[in-house]
Amino acid sequence: MIKYRLGDVLTIIMDYRGKTPKKLGLDWTEDKNDIVALSAKNLKNGELINLDKSHYGNSALYNKWMKDGDISVGDILMTSEAPLGELFLVDKPIKAILSQRIFLLRPNNSIVLPWYLYFYMSSKNFQNRLNGHATGTTVIGIKQKELRNIEIELPSLSIQKSIVRKLVPISKKIEINKEINANLTNQLNSMFDKMYYESSSRIELMNFVSEMKSGDWGKAKLTDNFIKPAVIIRGTDFCNVANGQKSDAPIRYLKTATIQKKHLIANDVLIEISGGSPTQSTGRSLLITDKLLNRYNTPVLGTNFTRLFRCETEENAVLFHSYINFLYNKNVFFNYENGTTGIKNLDYKSILKINVNDVQKHSLFPKYFSMYHFYESMKQHLGDESTVLTCLKEQLLRKFF
Repeated sequence: MIKYRLGDVLTIIMDYRGKTPKKLGLDWTEDKNDIVALSAKNLKNGELINLDKSHYGNSALYNKWMKDGDISVGDILMTSEAPLGELFLVDKPIKAILSQRIFLLRPNNSIVLPWYLYFYMSSKNFQNRLNGHATGTTVIGIKQKELRNIEIELPSLSIQKSIVRKLVPISKKIEINKEINANLTNQLNSMFDKMYYESSSRIELMNFVSEMKSGDWGKAKLTDNFIKPAVIIRGTDFCNVANGQKSDAPIRYLKTATIQKKHLIANDVLIEISGGSPTQSTGRSLLITDKLLNRYNTPVLGTNFTRLFRCETEENAVLFHSYINFLYNKNVFFNYENGTTGIKNLDYKSILKINVNDVQKHSLFPKYFSMYHFYESMKQHLGDESTVLTCLKEQLLRKFF
């Protein structure tokens, strides 16, 4: 092992903290056909997330902003604060603006392989060193000077290659599973779009719902009558949970009567009714299935920012969730939001009165319903597989680093 300072094994660090479009005499275009701006909120668990919430800029802004050049394959993106230390390795070409709270690190390939450095920096060993150089009380972050000075140890390139050969296939398989799940979702969405636009009779959304209930947040710790643990699913958990992962949904404590009244069961549809952003409406949804619930050892509820819509049959649940997802993707819910405190609230009562095209009478509906059930089961299966692979990868990270 040879000791280095992190800065000594990099050819460049891009750090554009404090830079804004206004300071460059320009502004975000918010046109999703333009160039995405990546910030700390877009890096999580080794992947890019929430790109639909990102800002976008045109080529003029990009050229002024990215003065050190383009992002290259092999670069490592790392969040500098809020949160500190999330990582993403660029393994395919991407054009993006490096926005707030994010470093770009370019490894010197004659000293360290990009994948090896990425795995090393993902390890608890490095993360502890990173936090040791961080500053701040409310928000923990690191300055570029401190980042450069973090001490690391590297083996020879041949040993690096040997370790990378063991870890990369696991990471790639996890990534492939996510891509398959995204493709399955897109296929279902495309088929539903086709049925919707080829149907003419109308039906009110309320016809698919038999009951509605509010969510709950409970308490962080055991206290008074709040004695029963439950998993609380938030809107930010919907995507991971739908793809067969537990996500970071917290366990909180609620009253026994609350759990009995509000716990989720199969064929419920959970809808996020508060939150959103200027570029993302409220109205994200999650269909609850037995397989999803069986992942947890406690009852499962939606947070108080969600609402439970109970459907009497699986067919009604699939239809209601499909319609809600369709309307959300078409940005319809922006027209059904209110709120004056900065948090947007979805007018779900008015949404239930919306008349939509009745796809049940379309010739493709039986096939859609069958595919929906099969695809959702497949997504859960691939999620299970990815969970096992993630555990294996973490074990190997502890072994090698």
